[in-house]
Amino acid sequence: MKFFLDENIPLSIASLLSSLGHSAGHVRNTNLVGASDSTIARYAKEQKAVLITKDLDFGNLILYPKGLHYGLLIIRLPFSFSAFQIFEHLSDFFKIIEPSSLVGSLTILELGRYRMRKL
Repeated sequence: MKFFLDENIPLSIASLLSSLGHSAGHVRNTNLVGASDSTIARYAKEQKAVLITKDLDFGNLILYPKGLHYGLLIIRLPFSFSAFQIFEHLSDFFKIIEPSSLVGSLTILELGRYRMRKL
């Protein structure tokens, strides 16, 4: 599975996702640092990568209607969580769902639950 991480996601998450056998790019490894949300969403879609972010604006279907994402995973975990704690939750989440089901979906990951909506 291919992922693209927004700049509000720790860079180390990309390496940790790679350890699970996924491909993971990060905004910081491109020329998109400071780019608009729409530019980041478009780039992730062009790369056929599920965008992982903490930015709730991406979940607004008026601003980002169907077809603007390849797939979207919004992480809503406590701000104080370390990169490793975020990774642990992602890893546990991927044990529950097939990561490929994120394609074409808006998914919100919270403590102890997730919500998924096919777009």
